Amino acid sequence: MDTANMTPSQFAKYRAKEIERVNKNNLVNEVGRTIQKYFGTENPYVATAMLGNIEVETGGSFDFKQKQYKGGPGIGLFQFDFHKKNYRDYLKSKKLKDSIDSQVRYVHDNIYGDQQKFLGEGNAKKLRAVFKTDDPIAISDMFEKKFLRPNPEKAHSDRRREASRMYSLAFIPAK
Repeated sequence: MDTANMTPSQFAKYRAKEIERVNKNNLVNEVGRTIQKYFGTENPYVATAMLGNIEVETGGSFDFKQKQYKGGPGIGLFQFDFHKKNYRDYLKSKKLKDSIDSQVRYVHDNIYGDQQKFLGEGNAKKLRAVFKTDDPIAISDMFEKKFLRPNPEKAHSDRRREASRMYSLAFIPAK
């Protein structure tokens, strides 16, 4: 299905059906648990915002082996593009194999660990600050702009926000 021309509302309805399908395969839950493993459970909005971004980056597959559409350079859950070389070096230096765990760990180490120099310590600091808020949209936007850095013409920020909001409603109990 061509989702490029859908309104955010149409896309949200389409994605709700897709999430049900994906959840049957348990990938969303596995990715979410892995995000919580590295980023903690104190602020569940970090995980829901990342899930919203991963949904857009992978076209809803949540496949850590996802390759960018139309032969672009992006790979994985986060569609590492400008990160690709650093990610490969990271795997080698840490003696890791590519996996959901390795990709999420790499993201964590860029924000909190020994890879901040690559992301930029100022960007890492801004991400850490927004990760303390309870605003999934602000977290989603900052993660998109400071870590993922998609082509602005193809960023689909509205879809990222809607997916982040949707995961927040699905996974976080109402107060």
